[in-house]
Amino acid sequence: MLPAAVGMALAVTLVTDVVVVASGRLDGEGDRAGDDRLVSVAGGAAPQAPVVAPLTKRHTPHLLIAGSGTIPAAVVDRTRRLKGVKGVTVVDAARAQVGGRRMGLMGVDPSSFRSFAPAQSAESDQLWQTVATGALAVSFSMSQDGSLPLGGVVQAGRSDQPGQVRVGAYAAMGIGDVDAVVSRKKARALGMPQGNALVVSAPKADAKALSKQLKRILPAGTRIARLNAPANIPASQKTRRQPRVTERPDGVRSARSPITGNMMTATLRTLVLEIDGMFGPFPTIGCYRSGADAQDHGHGRACDFMESSGGRMPSAGAMRHGDQVAQYAISNARRLGISYVIWKQHIWNIRGGGWRPMGDRGSITQNHYDHVHISVLR
Repeated sequence: MLPAAVGMALAVTLVTDVVVVASGRLDGEGDRAGDDRLVSVAGGAAPQAPVVAPLTKRHTPHLLIAGSGTIPAAVVDRTRRLKGVKGVTVVDAARAQVGGRRMGLMGVDPSSFRSFAPAQSAESDQLWQTVATGALAVSFSMSQDGSLPLGGVVQAGRSDQPGQVRVGAYAAMGIGDVDAVVSRKKARALGMPQGNALVVSAPKADAKALSKQLKRILPAGTRIARLNAPANIPASQKTRRQPRVTERPDGVRSARSPITGNMMTATLRTLVLEIDGMFGPFPTIGCYRSGADAQDHGHGRACDFMESSGGRMPSAGAMRHGDQVAQYAISNARRLGISYVIWKQHIWNIRGGGWRPMGDRGSITQNHYDHVHISVLR
């Protein structure tokens, strides 16, 4: 843990009105919206995945600068030009409730913040791509009790602006009292302060002298805490443990999910965008189709979220991913207007009764082992 100054910087100076909301809350039936006119998802199910710059050099973080409001761009530029400063990255920082636990949470630019992380984390392209797509990366020390399961969706956000985030990775953070990071875009969605903190690397500067210079240019009330004195690095972050990133569906070759039969009701389009934004990309999302066996697909009210392609049984990791997709669907069924979900030869219906087994239809695909089928009411 860091000196008391760091805890004060995070606990006193930063915005703290970030609270967890009840997991799996279902809204009232009257909240379902949609119409019978079929629409499409322009350009695929989700925006192109953000590009994360490759790692070119690493910085050791020495100072955490934290205020209650946005640090002006001119101040950030002056900080970069101070003698001895070799690296600066702007972050959003708060003490937050995530998944029922209070922790130090940062919103970061993955392309720049990765260079301030420990080597094993900084070097993982997959880790920072996962963060860039909106997932949460949690420190190993916070992953031990099982309350933040890898791949699970947890509730987080301000009390007046709740949100959800998928736990996408476990990784060493390298900064004491910083327990998890998300992208800055996700941090805004969770109601965190914007650009209220800086992480500074100044390996050859005198920390006291540099702090005095910074106090002359920083907004009043901004706190400065020294980082990474050897005794203050948690033992769990001194290890060379490699990041663990959520396993994805099999056969994904692009950064976005292709859609076949891109015609659906407005309700289903909202669902597709949310599911794909949270769990994608998928090998394919199959929606509208015609024919005698099309059923809800023929009315634009169903999509299949594929976990593998070619009629193959998904890998164990992809099956776990499908479990997470199915659970998310049923936990948010009323809000999303879901009628029923089929997965692994079982069906769940909004009318109740839990998961019920289905008869053998003769193949992996027909028995829904390679995709999660979701139908909406309208």
